[in-house]
This record gives sequence, C-alpha cells and structure tokens, in this order.
Amino acid sequence: MDEEMMQDVKEQLAGALDYDQAAKGVLSQKMVLAYILKRTVPEFESASLDDIANIYIEGTPEVSTVPVSKDKTNAVRHALERQDTPKIKGAQNEDNSITEGSIVFDILFRAKAPETNELITLIINVEAQKRLKPKKKTGDTYPLLKRAVYYASRLISSQKGTEFIHSDYDKIKKVYTIWICMEAPQGKSAINRYQLKEQHLLHRYKEPCQNYDLMGIIFVYLGNSKVKDQLINLLDLMFKSSKNASEKITTLHNDFGIDLTQKEEGDLEVMCNLGEGIYEDGLMKGKQEGWEKGRKEGRKEGRREGKLELALEMLKDGMALEKVAKYSKLSLSIIKELAKQNKLI
Repeated sequence: MDEEMMQDVKEQLAGALDYDQAAKGVLSQKMVLAYILKRTVPEFESASLDDIANIYIEGTPEVSTVPVSKDKTNAVRHALERQDTPKIKGAQNEDNSITEGSIVFDILFRAKAPETNELITLIINVEAQKRLKPKKKTGDTYPLLKRAVYYASRLISSQKGTEFIHSDYDKIKKVYTIWICMEAPQGKSAINRYQLKEQHLLHRYKEPCQNYDLMGIIFVYLGNSKVKDQLINLLDLMFKSSKNASEKITTLHNDFGIDLTQKEEGDLEVMCNLGEGIYEDGLMKGKQEGWEKGRKEGRKEGRREGKLELALEMLKDGMALEKVAKYSKLSLSIIKELAKQNKLI
C-alpha cells in the first residue's frame, strides 16, 4: 500500500509539471499572445491580431528559460545574443543549464510597438496554483502582485549590459509582466492593469510619458461564469472548459482563428488529459481515501513506518514541509527532523 501510494504521489507531481509546461507551450503560440497583447497592452489595442502575431512579435518566445534572479538574467541574454540565429531560442536551447535551481520567467518575448517601432519586453506568467496568495516555504503567504512588481523590476534592471551600458539610461526599453490567474476575486473574471503615472503636486509641468512609463503589470483573473470578453473566453476554453482536445482545437480554429501546430496540439492534449484541477490544494484528493483505508488494516508501528516513507518521498520531490505534514498526518516537528536527517533542509 505504501509503495503504491508513494508512486501515485510522484506521478501526480510529475503530472503537475507536465501540465505546467504544456500550458506555457500553448500560451506561447503567437496568435494566442496576440489576443493577450491586443486586450491588455495599450500599445497594441489598435493593431490587428494578424499584424501583432506576424509583424510585431519578435522571434520565438522563450518558455521557462531565462532566470529571474540577480546576475543570471543578463547571463542568459548575453548567451542568446552570441548565437548566430536572430530568433530567440526556445526552452531546449543549450544555455538551459544556466537556469538550473533558479526561478524562471514563464514566457519571455519582445514585440515592437506599432506606432513608435520601439521594442517592448513582455513576460506572460501562468499562476496555475489557483491561489492569489501563494505560500512561501515557511508556510506564510505573499501577494502575487508584489511578485509581479519584482519580476518587472528585474526586467528593467537586467537591461544594463544588454540594452545599454554605463549611464545610457535613455535606452531603457519598456516592460510588461502579464499574469494569468486560475483563481478570481469573488469568483468573477477581471482584468487589472498597474502602471507608473505622473501626478502634479505643484503647477502643471508635464514630463514626456515615454521617460517614466516604462513598466506595466497586468493581471487576468479567470472566473467561474461566462463573460462577453474575447480574451477571457479564449483562456477559459484553454484552461477551464470541459471540452476534449479535439473539440478545443476545432473551437480555436472556428471562433478565434487560431491554428495550432502538431506540437501545440500535443500540449493541449496533455492539458486536457491531466486536467486543470491538478493544481488545487487537494493534490492527492482521492488517493488519501485509499491510504486511510489501508492504514486501519495495519499495525500501529507499520502505519508509522509507512507514513515516514511517504513523507520522505514527498520531501525528496520538493513539497513544502507544511504540506508533507498535512498529507502524511505527522507533526511538523517530525517532518523537520526527517528532512534534517536526510539532508533535505
């Protein structure tokens, strides 16, 4: 029972990673990105979807490649610039090892602003954990908006040495970070935008907006009910609809003019097979019932040993200490001691 239970847990954790990567693969499709840009980024609201996808989006979007952490974002960008091809490399490029053990931007790409032809750096983040306040390793929570501000700030600061050198701050490019959240406030779909704005506290001197309007943060919340919004309907189809992959592919073509490649269709099928519910707090819902039944059949010592083995496997898979304690039914102090003994913390 214990070995089977641990295997199920490992498979679900692997499934969560597969779903996450597949979702980013579908989202990085240029026409999908075009819908996102047209609806949320002011610079693109007057452009056609075809022009955004085929003219304004530069190269091939990065997927889970460029790290967020200080000194590492620049390293990958320099490595990419040294490559012969003008296209931005994908997730499997040779510099992937630089990002190991780091937090990475989900989808990173550039697009030219239609009116000014200026390059804008954009990142699309998929917050698939269904929490507006994710948990830290300590068990506390933090607001996603603060994390978004940090990501946008990293995109600004990492431009030194790539977009400009020394004090050439006039060459800083505008950045956007766009977050797609599977959970919505009060369950209602919403789109919020945050940006730097000028306020006149004395007289009315106006600075050209291009000198300060360099950072935009956008949150797209997917609710539980239908709304008359094309972007929300598109994302709802991809992430929340109960349709199978074939039905979704047909709807994407007929209703949104989006034709997926064979690989992207495969990613969509992975998403449909795994189901978006894999990210809910009840990661092991259904598995725990069988475990509880088996637990009652064994001796007390055997049950404890089984719990410890299960807890150790979850710790090795990187699960937070609090969650391990919750699912294994062991105290947090025991879990911490187990992690220490096995040099996992």
